[in-house]
Amino acid sequence: MKSCCIIIAAGLSSRMKNFKPLLPIHNQPAIVHLVHSMQKAGVDHVIIVTGHRSDELITACFSLDHVSFVHNPNYASSGMIESAKIGFSKVLKEYSRILFTPADIPLIPSSIIKELLHSEAPLIYPSYQFKKGHPVVFDACYLKSLIAYNGDCGLRGAFAALNISPSYLTTDDPRILMDMDTPDDYQKLLETEESICNQN
Repeated sequence: MKSCCIIIAAGLSSRMKNFKPLLPIHNQPAIVHLVHSMQKAGVDHVIIVTGHRSDELITACFSLDHVSFVHNPNYASSGMIESAKIGFSKVLKEYSRILFTPADIPLIPSSIIKELLHSEAPLIYPSYQFKKGHPVVFDACYLKSLIAYNGDCGLRGAFAALNISPSYLTTDDPRILMDMDTPDDYQKLLETEESICNQN
């Protein structure tokens, strides 16, 4: 069963003031750290949806294998669902298990990704303290429905419209939720990562 992950990295990072996918995590760009985690978990291919500063993003990832890029030309005026649809539309038929996550949740542990991949649930999320995290993992047969969704509730509405009761992988690791929308978020994320690494 081959898997493909779509990572959305098209946003303007306006609240952060710095371009989030290129902020350093363990001395490498956050996007590279995230792709490495996906690959370590056994994900076969990664599609990165670019927008703002796409050339810099592609350059940062030049040494990564099994990674491709697709551009959202309307990134400045469109929401995440438009970028997600662009990414979903580029998934080849050989992939039967799909993962999705935004680039600004870069610390997802590969161990959790691997557990999600091993699940046979048609739609599954990791959860921490009853909150859904990333990546969401689902069967490729739902790609067409997600792409066709025209409601007003974004990706949340698109997944809800599938009418599937999702499964959850409960974890005690908060990193599945930790984004970096603001400088304070980023600092907290780094502190949490350091604390967990020191415990291990």
